[in-house]
Amino acid sequence: MKAIIFLKPFSIKNPTLDEQNDFMMTEVVTVVECANLGKIYNNDMLHGNDLATFIPEQVKAHNPQWVVAIGQCATVALGIRNQKKVLLNPKVSYDHLNNVSEFDREHTFGFFNNRHEQDYERFQAVFPHAAWFPQDDYLNLFTIKELVEEIING
Repeated sequence: MKAIIFLKPFSIKNPTLDEQNDFMMTEVVTVVECANLGKIYNNDMLHGNDLATFIPEQVKAHNPQWVVAIGQCATVALGIRNQKKVLLNPKVSYDHLNNVSEFDREHTFGFFNNRHEQDYERFQAVFPHAAWFPQDDYLNLFTIKELVEEIING
């Protein structure tokens, strides 16, 4: 399998109708427009699962060449070792930056929007393939689809 994609799970507490609609529309557009990238795990598939165990289990079960993950899923995926990864807006802790192999350094790509500047700064200190989009508050997979395609298709 070329890639598995873990979209951002819905995590807004007490959301407004506009927030719910915005999330659903973004997810629908992403699923439709990015279906050719690989197997997509949307909110329905992620909801109710402990992401810290579910994501590594799915990666192990499917053995993809690439993992593409967004938000909370990207944070979990960052901790998976010896796996090629494209991550959008992971929360980067110092624990993620310890004992990183050369394989992981060279095969982990991180993309960050304006709201994740501190995570970008931590990430790029260890991983050379990092990009920050300071003009974008809502970076998503659809926004950078072409970049991700180029990475995973080599």
